[in-house]
Amino acid sequence: MLGKQWSELLKLIQDVSAVFSITINSFLILLVLTKSPKSLGAYKWLMIYISVFEILYSILDVILVPQHYSHGPTFLVIVGIQHKLFGPAGLTVLNSCYWGFFGASMAVFAVHFVYRWLVVTENPLLQSFNGWKIWIWFSIPLWYGLTWVCTGYFLSAPNESTTKFIRENVKEIFELEFDEYIYLGPFLYEKMDDGSLKLHVMPFIGLGVISATIVSSIIIVLIFGYLCYDRINRLVATTSASAKFQKLQRQLFFALVIQTLIPFVLMHIPAAIMFLFVFLDIHLGVYSA
Repeated sequence: MLGKQWSELLKLIQDVSAVFSITINSFLILLVLTKSPKSLGAYKWLMIYISVFEILYSILDVILVPQHYSHGPTFLVIVGIQHKLFGPAGLTVLNSCYWGFFGASMAVFAVHFVYRWLVVTENPLLQSFNGWKIWIWFSIPLWYGLTWVCTGYFLSAPNESTTKFIRENVKEIFELEFDEYIYLGPFLYEKMDDGSLKLHVMPFIGLGVISATIVSSIIIVLIFGYLCYDRINRLVATTSASAKFQKLQRQLFFALVIQTLIPFVLMHIPAAIMFLFVFLDIHLGVYSA
Protein backbone atom coordinates (compact mmCIF):
# COMPACT_ATOMS: atom_id res chain seq x y z
CA MET A 1 0.00 0.00 0.00
CA LEU A 2 1.40 3.41 -0.97
CA GLY A 3 2.24 5.92 1.73
CA LYS A 4 -0.50 8.35 0.72
CA GLN A 5 -3.27 5.75 0.93
CA TRP A 6 -1.77 4.41 4.16
CA SER A 7 -1.81 7.93 5.62
CA GLU A 8 -5.46 8.38 4.67
CA LEU A 9 -6.35 5.10 6.36
CA LEU A 10 -4.44 6.07 9.48
CA LYS A 11 -6.16 9.47 9.57
CA LEU A 12 -9.54 7.76 9.49
CA ILE A 13 -8.48 5.45 12.32
CA GLN A 14 -7.09 8.39 14.31
CA ASP A 15 -10.27 10.44 13.89
CA VAL A 16 -12.55 7.58 14.91
CA SER A 17 -10.31 6.67 17.84
CA ALA A 18 -10.13 10.30 18.98
CA VAL A 19 -13.92 10.69 18.98
CA PHE A 20 -14.23 7.44 20.91
CA SER A 21 -11.53 8.46 23.39
CA ILE A 22 -12.92 11.94 24.03
CA THR A 23 -16.47 10.63 24.44
CA ILE A 24 -15.58 7.75 26.76
CA ASN A 25 -13.16 9.75 28.90
CA SER A 26 -15.58 12.69 29.22
CA PHE A 27 -18.30 10.28 30.31
CA LEU A 28 -15.91 8.66 32.79
CA ILE A 29 -15.03 12.05 34.31
CA LEU A 30 -18.73 12.82 34.68
CA LEU A 31 -19.38 9.49 36.39
CA VAL A 32 -16.41 9.88 38.73
CA LEU A 33 -17.45 13.39 39.75
CA THR A 34 -21.14 12.62 40.24
CA LYS A 35 -21.46 8.92 41.09
CA SER A 36 -18.25 7.77 42.78
CA PRO A 37 -18.37 6.94 46.51
CA LYS A 38 -16.25 8.91 48.98
CA SER A 39 -14.38 5.71 49.79
CA LEU A 40 -12.81 5.86 46.32
CA GLY A 41 -10.37 8.37 47.78
CA ALA A 42 -7.34 9.44 45.76
CA TYR A 43 -8.17 6.97 42.98
CA LYS A 44 -10.93 9.37 41.97
CA TRP A 45 -8.40 12.08 41.17
CA LEU A 46 -6.04 9.61 39.52
CA MET A 47 -8.79 8.51 37.12
CA ILE A 48 -9.72 12.11 36.34
CA TYR A 49 -6.04 12.93 35.77
CA ILE A 50 -5.63 10.03 33.34
CA SER A 51 -8.88 10.84 31.52
CA VAL A 52 -7.96 14.52 31.04
CA PHE A 53 -4.54 13.41 29.81
CA GLU A 54 -6.11 11.05 27.26
CA ILE A 55 -8.52 13.74 26.04
CA LEU A 56 -5.71 16.25 25.48
CA TYR A 57 -3.60 13.57 23.76
CA SER A 58 -6.50 12.74 21.43
CA ILE A 59 -7.10 16.39 20.56
CA LEU A 60 -3.43 16.90 19.72
CA ASP A 61 -3.49 13.77 17.57
CA VAL A 62 -6.43 15.13 15.56
CA ILE A 63 -4.79 18.55 15.14
CA LEU A 64 -1.47 17.18 13.90
CA VAL A 65 -2.46 13.95 12.13
CA PRO A 66 1.14 12.73 12.62
CA GLN A 67 2.64 10.10 10.36
CA HIS A 68 5.34 7.84 11.79
CA TYR A 69 7.90 6.79 9.23
CA SER A 70 11.08 4.73 9.48
CA HIS A 71 13.74 4.92 6.78
CA GLY A 72 17.02 3.13 7.44
CA PRO A 73 18.83 4.57 10.48
CA THR A 74 16.23 7.26 11.07
CA PHE A 75 12.63 7.44 12.16
CA LEU A 76 10.45 10.48 11.73
CA VAL A 77 7.22 11.96 12.97
CA ILE A 78 5.97 13.80 9.89
CA VAL A 79 3.23 16.44 10.00
CA GLY A 80 1.76 17.92 6.84
CA ILE A 81 1.33 21.70 6.93
CA GLN A 82 -1.58 21.97 4.49
CA HIS A 83 -5.02 22.75 5.95
CA LYS A 84 -3.57 23.24 9.43
CA LEU A 85 -4.37 25.95 11.98
CA PHE A 86 -0.67 26.62 12.63
CA GLY A 87 2.38 27.43 10.56
CA PRO A 88 5.56 25.33 10.34
CA ALA A 89 7.09 26.80 13.51
CA GLY A 90 3.95 26.20 15.55
CA LEU A 91 3.51 22.70 14.15
CA THR A 92 7.11 21.86 15.06
CA VAL A 93 6.44 22.89 18.67
CA LEU A 94 3.22 20.86 18.71
CA ASN A 95 5.07 17.92 17.17
CA SER A 96 7.54 17.99 20.06
CA CYS A 97 4.58 18.17 22.47
CA TYR A 98 3.19 15.09 20.73
CA TRP A 99 6.48 13.36 21.55
CA GLY A 100 6.02 14.59 25.11
CA PHE A 101 2.56 13.08 25.44
CA PHE A 102 3.85 9.70 24.29
CA GLY A 103 6.67 9.84 26.83
CA ALA A 104 4.35 11.02 29.60
CA SER A 105 1.95 8.14 28.90
CA MET A 106 4.75 5.74 29.87
CA ALA A 107 4.93 7.35 33.30
CA VAL A 108 1.14 7.49 33.67
CA PHE A 109 0.98 3.70 33.47
CA ALA A 110 3.89 3.39 35.91
CA VAL A 111 2.26 5.69 38.50
CA HIS A 112 -0.98 3.76 38.15
CA PHE A 113 0.75 0.47 38.95
CA VAL A 114 2.57 1.94 41.94
CA TYR A 115 -0.75 3.21 43.29
CA ARG A 116 -2.41 -0.18 42.81
CA TRP A 117 0.41 -1.83 44.77
CA LEU A 118 0.16 0.70 47.60
CA VAL A 119 -3.58 0.02 47.84
CA VAL A 120 -3.47 -3.79 47.88
CA THR A 121 -0.63 -3.81 50.43
CA GLU A 122 -2.12 -0.98 52.52
CA ASN A 123 1.32 0.61 52.46
CA PRO A 124 1.78 3.78 54.58
CA LEU A 125 3.08 5.56 51.45
CA LEU A 126 -0.51 5.50 50.20
CA GLN A 127 -0.97 8.66 52.27
CA SER A 128 1.29 10.44 49.79
CA PHE A 129 -1.65 10.38 47.36
CA ASN A 130 -3.68 12.58 49.72
CA GLY A 131 -3.79 16.37 49.79
CA TRP A 132 -1.20 18.46 47.98
CA LYS A 133 1.27 15.56 47.89
CA ILE A 134 -0.68 13.88 45.11
CA TRP A 135 0.72 16.56 42.79
CA ILE A 136 4.18 15.12 43.34
CA TRP A 137 2.94 11.89 41.76
CA PHE A 138 1.12 13.81 39.03
CA SER A 139 4.34 15.68 38.19
CA ILE A 140 6.23 12.48 37.32
CA PRO A 141 4.55 12.08 33.89
CA LEU A 142 5.21 15.78 33.27
CA TRP A 143 8.95 15.25 33.78
CA TYR A 144 8.90 12.23 31.50
CA GLY A 145 7.00 14.26 28.93
CA LEU A 146 9.39 17.21 29.19
CA THR A 147 12.28 14.82 28.54
CA TRP A 148 10.64 13.65 25.31
CA VAL A 149 9.74 17.22 24.29
CA CYS A 150 13.36 18.34 24.64
CA THR A 151 14.62 15.22 22.87
CA GLY A 152 12.29 15.81 19.94
CA TYR A 153 12.73 19.57 19.65
CA PHE A 154 16.46 19.90 20.32
CA LEU A 155 18.17 16.53 19.81
CA SER A 156 16.02 15.33 16.89
CA ALA A 157 15.46 18.63 15.13
CA PRO A 158 15.58 18.90 11.33
CA ASN A 159 19.05 19.40 9.89
CA GLU A 160 20.76 19.32 6.51
CA SER A 161 21.96 15.71 6.79
CA THR A 162 18.57 14.32 7.78
CA THR A 163 16.72 16.36 5.18
CA LYS A 164 19.08 15.23 2.42
CA PHE A 165 18.65 11.59 3.48
CA ILE A 166 14.84 11.53 3.66
CA ARG A 167 13.74 14.18 1.18
CA GLU A 168 13.39 12.11 -1.98
CA ASN A 169 12.09 9.08 -0.12
CA VAL A 170 9.30 11.05 1.57
CA LYS A 171 8.42 12.64 -1.78
CA GLU A 172 8.17 9.22 -3.41
CA ILE A 173 6.18 7.53 -0.64
CA PHE A 174 3.89 10.32 0.56
CA GLU A 175 3.87 12.54 -2.55
CA LEU A 176 4.90 15.50 -0.40
CA GLU A 177 7.32 18.22 -1.40
CA PHE A 178 9.76 19.34 1.29
CA ASP A 179 7.87 22.60 1.87
CA GLU A 180 4.63 20.71 2.50
CA TYR A 181 5.58 19.09 5.80
CA ILE A 182 7.67 19.40 8.93
CA TYR A 183 9.37 16.57 10.75
CA LEU A 184 11.22 15.60 13.90
CA GLY A 185 13.37 12.51 14.20
CA PRO A 186 16.90 11.32 14.90
CA PHE A 187 19.26 10.40 12.08
CA LEU A 188 21.69 8.09 13.89
CA TYR A 189 24.40 7.57 11.31
CA GLU A 190 25.10 7.78 7.61
CA LYS A 191 27.16 5.61 5.31
CA MET A 192 29.96 7.44 3.58
CA ASP A 193 31.21 6.77 0.05
CA ASP A 194 34.23 4.87 1.37
CA GLY A 195 31.99 2.48 3.32
CA SER A 196 32.65 4.01 6.73
CA LEU A 197 29.93 5.18 9.11
CA LYS A 198 29.57 8.73 10.32
CA LEU A 199 27.85 8.77 13.72
CA HIS A 200 25.59 11.66 14.69
CA VAL A 201 26.22 12.06 18.41
CA MET A 202 23.28 14.24 19.49
CA PRO A 203 20.57 11.99 17.98
CA PHE A 204 22.29 8.99 19.63
CA ILE A 205 22.12 10.77 22.98
CA GLY A 206 18.47 11.63 22.40
CA LEU A 207 17.56 8.07 21.49
CA GLY A 208 19.46 6.82 24.53
CA VAL A 209 17.54 9.18 26.82
CA ILE A 210 14.08 8.24 25.58
CA SER A 211 15.06 4.55 25.52
CA ALA A 212 15.95 4.89 29.21
CA THR A 213 12.48 6.27 29.96
CA ILE A 214 10.88 3.34 28.13
CA VAL A 215 13.02 0.79 30.00
CA SER A 216 12.30 2.42 33.36
CA SER A 217 8.56 2.32 32.64
CA ILE A 218 8.77 -1.36 31.65
CA ILE A 219 10.68 -2.22 34.84
CA ILE A 220 8.22 -0.37 37.09
CA VAL A 221 5.17 -1.93 35.42
CA LEU A 222 6.67 -5.44 35.61
CA ILE A 223 7.85 -5.17 39.22
CA PHE A 224 4.72 -3.59 40.68
CA GLY A 225 2.45 -5.65 38.43
CA TYR A 226 4.04 -8.82 39.80
CA LEU A 227 3.88 -7.54 43.38
CA CYS A 228 0.16 -6.79 42.95
CA TYR A 229 -0.39 -10.22 41.43
CA ASP A 230 1.45 -11.92 44.30
CA ARG A 231 -0.43 -9.93 46.95
CA ILE A 232 -3.85 -10.61 45.43
CA ASN A 233 -3.06 -14.32 45.08
CA ARG A 234 -1.97 -14.60 48.71
CA LEU A 235 -4.99 -12.61 49.83
CA VAL A 236 -7.37 -14.96 48.03
CA ALA A 237 -5.54 -18.07 49.28
CA THR A 238 -5.40 -17.07 52.95
CA THR A 239 -8.60 -15.11 53.50
CA SER A 240 -11.64 -16.62 55.13
CA ALA A 241 -13.89 -14.01 53.56
CA SER A 242 -16.93 -14.78 51.47
CA ALA A 243 -16.89 -16.22 47.98
CA LYS A 244 -18.09 -12.83 46.77
CA PHE A 245 -14.94 -11.17 48.14
CA GLN A 246 -12.69 -13.78 46.57
CA LYS A 247 -14.48 -13.36 43.24
CA LEU A 248 -13.91 -9.61 43.44
CA GLN A 249 -10.19 -10.13 44.06
CA ARG A 250 -9.94 -12.45 41.06
CA GLN A 251 -11.70 -9.84 38.92
CA LEU A 252 -9.16 -7.27 40.11
CA PHE A 253 -6.39 -9.66 39.14
CA PHE A 254 -7.71 -10.13 35.60
CA ALA A 255 -8.14 -6.36 35.31
CA LEU A 256 -4.50 -6.03 36.36
CA VAL A 257 -3.39 -8.49 33.66
CA ILE A 258 -5.27 -6.54 30.99
CA GLN A 259 -3.87 -3.24 32.27
CA THR A 260 -0.38 -4.73 32.04
CA LEU A 261 -0.85 -6.00 28.49
CA ILE A 262 -2.24 -2.72 27.12
CA PRO A 263 0.93 -0.62 27.52
CA PHE A 264 3.16 -3.53 26.52
CA VAL A 265 1.27 -4.42 23.35
CA LEU A 266 0.37 -0.90 22.23
CA MET A 267 3.39 1.11 23.41
CA HIS A 268 6.45 -0.59 24.87
CA ILE A 269 6.87 -3.42 22.36
CA PRO A 270 6.19 -1.31 19.20
CA ALA A 271 8.56 1.44 20.39
CA ALA A 272 11.28 -1.07 21.25
CA ILE A 273 10.93 -2.82 17.86
CA MET A 274 11.10 0.47 15.97
CA PHE A 275 14.20 1.62 17.87
CA LEU A 276 15.88 -1.75 17.29
CA PHE A 277 15.17 -1.67 13.56
CA VAL A 278 16.54 1.87 13.32
CA PHE A 279 19.76 0.76 15.04
CA LEU A 280 20.04 -2.17 12.63
CA ASP A 281 19.28 -0.01 9.57
CA ILE A 282 16.19 -2.09 8.73
CA HIS A 283 13.66 -0.18 6.65
CA LEU A 284 10.09 -0.33 7.99
CA GLY A 285 8.71 2.54 5.94
CA VAL A 286 5.11 3.56 6.52
CA TYR A 287 4.40 0.36 8.42
CA SER A 288 6.33 1.70 11.40
CA ALA A 289 3.10 3.60 12.10
